[in-house]
Amino acid sequence: MPMINYKQIVAEAWQFTQENRKLVIWYGALPAFFGTVVGIGYLIYQYYAFLSSQLFQNWNKSFTYLVFATILDFLQAHRGIILPLLIAAVILVVCYFFIPVIFEGGLIQLVARRRNGQNIPARKGISFGLMYFLPLFEYTLFFQIVSGTSVFSVLFTSLRNFGWQVFPLVMPIFIVAAVAVFLVAIFLTYSEFYIVIDEEKVFTSIAKSFNLVVRNLEETLLLTILMLLIGVRIIIQLFFVLLIPVVVVGVVYLMALANLPNWGLVIGGTLGIAGLLTASYLNGIIHVFSISVWTFTFLQLTTEIKPHARDKGEH
Repeated sequence: MPMINYKQIVAEAWQFTQENRKLVIWYGALPAFFGTVVGIGYLIYQYYAFLSSQLFQNWNKSFTYLVFATILDFLQAHRGIILPLLIAAVILVVCYFFIPVIFEGGLIQLVARRRNGQNIPARKGISFGLMYFLPLFEYTLFFQIVSGTSVFSVLFTSLRNFGWQVFPLVMPIFIVAAVAVFLVAIFLTYSEFYIVIDEEKVFTSIAKSFNLVVRNLEETLLLTILMLLIGVRIIIQLFFVLLIPVVVVGVVYLMALANLPNWGLVIGGTLGIAGLLTASYLNGIIHVFSISVWTFTFLQLTTEIKPHARDKGEH
């Protein structure tokens, strides 16, 4: 049985990404936009939550309490905008939880079908995504429980609430949990593709993904490359997530010092939006490229016939 040519798969996936810009914009950049917005909010919250905790400035009231109190006071003073803000919040929540799942299913289907020579328009991806939304959403909820974000959130919460004295106790648990999450991520590598391409149930897909990874353990190079792709994507996303609020706050602060606060808000807002769009587009490219590599590999691994122990080999 011939080994998989990983360099060829990566090269073909990159060429596919370059030739399908519509997929990058609609199925990569658009979901990444909402993820980046939420990521910025999450990091800002973590920063001030740590700043207000006993680890640093030890405020009289927690940052979470101050946020809710400030929002409540603002809404009481501006009752006329409660409904528009509520609608905007609901739209953001729906877009964050639903759009990435729908577009993920559509992207996998489009990549697989175009890989097999089917001339499918990009708009059909929405239909495909809606078809597999429920199982993919179920899988996403399951995967979020065992994700790296969950592990870090538990670690941060423990440190903020109990102080540095719990660090020696929490750190070994954190390392074990991080390794376990990494291993689970490897064994769940092909779960989404079984759900979307082969239309399997969630737990059946998880079992088949585990089996496929075990049967191809010798191809560690593939897993290494794909993990590196995911790592590069996370690094780029974190860089922009951290850079955007820093640039915006810095510009507003400098303009305020120069007695031009209104111009500071305009320039800072413009730079923030431009940075957000740029980050979303770059993440869209990396996401489509990564999904293409995974899809091409999945299609090849699941179409190859493994020799049985009773099969006669070539002498």
